[in-house]
Amino acid sequence: MAFFARLHERTGPARLGLCVGLDPTPARLPQWARWHPDPVLAFLRWVIEATAEVAAAYKPNLAFYLALGPSGLETLRAVRAAIPPEIPVILDGKFGDIGWTAEAYAQFAFDLVRADAVTLNPFLGSEALRPFLSREGRGIFLLIRTSNPGAEAVQELSVRGEPFYQALARQVQSWPGSERIGFVVGATAPGALAALRRLAPDRWFLIPGVGPQGGDPETVRILAGPPALIAASREILEASDPGAAARSLVERLQGMSSPSAVARTLARWLYETGCIRFGEFVLKSGQRSPIYLDLRRLVAFPALLERVAGMYAALLDRLTFDRLAAIPYAALPIGTAVALRTGRPLLYPRKEVKTYGTARQIEGDFRPGETVVVLDDVLTTGASKQEAIRALEEAGLRVTDIVVLVDREQGGRQELEAAGYQVHAMITLTELLEALVMEGKISPAEKDRIRQALRQETSPSAPG
Repeated sequence: MAFFARLHERTGPARLGLCVGLDPTPARLPQWARWHPDPVLAFLRWVIEATAEVAAAYKPNLAFYLALGPSGLETLRAVRAAIPPEIPVILDGKFGDIGWTAEAYAQFAFDLVRADAVTLNPFLGSEALRPFLSREGRGIFLLIRTSNPGAEAVQELSVRGEPFYQALARQVQSWPGSERIGFVVGATAPGALAALRRLAPDRWFLIPGVGPQGGDPETVRILAGPPALIAASREILEASDPGAAARSLVERLQGMSSPSAVARTLARWLYETGCIRFGEFVLKSGQRSPIYLDLRRLVAFPALLERVAGMYAALLDRLTFDRLAAIPYAALPIGTAVALRTGRPLLYPRKEVKTYGTARQIEGDFRPGETVVVLDDVLTTGASKQEAIRALEEAGLRVTDIVVLVDREQGGRQELEAAGYQVHAMITLTELLEALVMEGKISPAEKDRIRQALRQETSPSAPG
């Protein structure tokens, strides 16, 4: 079975798994291992036994074995032999050369060490890949955007109007055998994760940098999504119980796909950036509210806006449409970020028809008969959504779905669905309040007070 098919089998439908780094440092081994004739081998066998149940792959880093001296390569081969045959092994050698030298590297990695895949530096071009791709069933992870702090100085250089790493990713996807190539993308570069996932929606990512280097697993899950391997080394190797540490990481990764985990993440982000406010507010609909969702503030937090766009993109994957349509004004930056994230074209209905120039009511390119999905930030009542939809439909566009970040649960969904539209919300106000309680941002009593006040103030006939 080919390498990436094995990864898919190992990670299941989620296509998101843990890659355990096997990077030994003799000075940091536990005392008990040092009494063994080969301390590194004894220690790593213990780690493998403890983590094999949850590891989607293992990744020994060649440098750590070379540093052991003449015996290091024999230790590496023994570590490889200790890994169960059903678990793929990625030799992290960052190889990259041409001709006979590249062939020698491939022989070492695949024949001597018996790795299933390697990491490789693409600087020399597609020639450097040929000896590795000539091996049936083996895989490659190319260094595209690394996690180290100095990577930006080179990998973000502008090439024909885009960062070098993006230009490289585009180039690689046209190389022979590219279906057997994955990308190494650092968790410490969330913008690169999002950009590369747009460019390569189905390509496997190997993502280092989570944990001690500062990468955030929640951000990785939202921006990179599957298929991906999250690489972890120190937090497992230096744990007193490597198995428990590995299981905890897997549970965090799997838990992030659950509605409650997504709600908590989103609630924390919005609260900490002031996009959620408490007090006494009058909404556009005329209703009074003890809570105000000020999502126009997202433009002040580009990283958060990108993460929110990732959430929209994940939801939009389930829908069928030709174009995005954002409702002015709060949804315009959101719609732009989603368009950049998904590569889908954006249009928007103007609030006021232009009296000059083209005098258009719909800005953007489209053809009558196309289907658009309407994006907005918050749903209170349905009147403002229907006003925008009316302009789109009068221009000959078809609207079936409306996607919002937050449904305030004040009649808008029922009104729009009664009119024949499907409403999709990332989170409801009830879920948002529950999440804020779980995050310790508000008390259960505050949540109940807000819910009670909203029930008293909601007016089904109010415009909004």
